[in-house]
Amino acid sequence: MNKKGITLIELLVVIGIIGILAVIAVPAYIGQQRNATRAEAQSNLQNLRLLEEQYFAEHGCYYMTGSPAACADATRNGVAQIQSNASGDFFLRGFRPGDSLAYDYSITTTGTASCFTATATGRTGTRVSGESMDINCNNIMRVF
Repeated sequence: MNKKGITLIELLVVIGIIGILAVIAVPAYIGQQRNATRAEAQSNLQNLRLLEEQYFAEHGCYYMTGSPAACADATRNGVAQIQSNASGDFFLRGFRPGDSLAYDYSITTTGTASCFTATATGRTGTRVSGESMDINCNNIMRVF
């Protein structure tokens, strides 16, 4: 008798091998997604730092979110250097992170706007929930 097909044992062995591969591959994939999300946040923080430095070069102080910065020299050649941000959104031209990101971004400055800290905080419900990182005017990045 010539029977063709696979036995139940062979099928269980194949399913077992696929299960082992899945147990190894899925956590590695999730870890790579988390690393990519962190790298994106670090890149966005670097962009914020560069935009703050650009603002500083033009206005003599760092931008303060929510209210205009109190620069020592409020006018240059008769042109006001302070612009308000009535909406509370990022004023810095060129920084539009979008709504689909895993991090929320904020900027805080010292009272005299002589230094700033840009912070990325992981949004609730994402793989980076509870994680945080920041960068300051001295280009020092911390992850915590």
